[in-house]
Amino acid sequence: MSVVMAKHYARSALLMQYFLMGFIFSSILSRYPAVREIYGMSMAELSFVPFCMSVGSLCIMPVCGHLLGKYGCKKLSAVGYIYMSMFPFIGVMPNMVVLYLFCVFYGMFVSLTDVSVNGNSIILENAYKRPIISMFHALFYVGMCVGAMLGVAFISFRISVVCHLAVISLFSLTSFYYIRSFFLKETPLRTNKGSGFKVMLPKGALLLIAFIALTGRIIEGSISNWSTVYMKTVVDFSENLAPMGLAIYSAFMAFGRFWGDAVRRRFRESAILLGCCMFAMAGILVMISGTEFYFAFIGLFVSGLGMSCLVPIIYSLAGRQQGVTPGMGIAMVNTISGTGFLFGPFVIGLIADAYGMRVSFLYVLTLVCVMTLLVVVFRTRER
Repeated sequence: MSVVMAKHYARSALLMQYFLMGFIFSSILSRYPAVREIYGMSMAELSFVPFCMSVGSLCIMPVCGHLLGKYGCKKLSAVGYIYMSMFPFIGVMPNMVVLYLFCVFYGMFVSLTDVSVNGNSIILENAYKRPIISMFHALFYVGMCVGAMLGVAFISFRISVVCHLAVISLFSLTSFYYIRSFFLKETPLRTNKGSGFKVMLPKGALLLIAFIALTGRIIEGSISNWSTVYMKTVVDFSENLAPMGLAIYSAFMAFGRFWGDAVRRRFRESAILLGCCMFAMAGILVMISGTEFYFAFIGLFVSGLGMSCLVPIIYSLAGRQQGVTPGMGIAMVNTISGTGFLFGPFVIGLIADAYGMRVSFLYVLTLVCVMTLLVVVFRTRER
């Protein structure tokens, strides 16, 4: 009974953790237009904010596998306290250069928190002996949807960026302090205990999974980061209504992930990945077909459904590879896929600055086609 209750409490704690991460992420994204005005940024300059976070993420990623193998996911999740306390300072940096440096540093803690929480979810999925990880990722997008809608309220009441993000930070820290003790403890591999630092990179099937994850993260990050700006510049929504696009995308990402575990029990994971690609392709095509709001809304919800199951499946595949712990497998995949946020939001900002936001999403469509080809190769190898 104690083992069953431990799993139950750990599952509830992880659901809350995923919700908090999505809640924080969308709260930051909903204030991108305001951050742009605070620092007087162009589109290209604004794109350096997620770019610098990605640089920090990329710098720390080669170390993550070693740290997770040595200390385990539960211990490393303590960096979440730093992750949840830093982000309100995004709106108070003295200039853009300091902001960019801050974002590099912040990105390191985002990555450490990300791999530890995903590692914890794979440990729990292995304990349950059935697919449950999609539910966790669904709560991430429930958090994003709630954060985007709350952002609409904060902007409508003209509450400053710093006050908005400080409230979110206080709520997140209080919640995380309570739930963290319920995470399941991982037993690190003996080969990693007391060993020195080493960079861990994926090989074989794990490398192919990493490149599928790379394109997926570029696509997912690009839509998430720029949907609010897209709604304001292309669809011409007011600043307080612009986060509605992010809310729609997040809601349907969550909806797809709520059903993801049931779908995984019925179909092969490679077949689901191919279906994800088809839906994402259709969604982006609809989105860029016109400037009226319904093109954007329909495109965002179709692409949200398409991308919904991709990351949970990728992380589950990575966490089940032989010879590595779940956290190490995810960290090694993230070493490659973590560069996705370098080539996604940043490139979109550059293209948008030169040709317009609508044209920049053709880049996203091209990446969906590349991801489809990689999934086809993976299906061939699997057979």
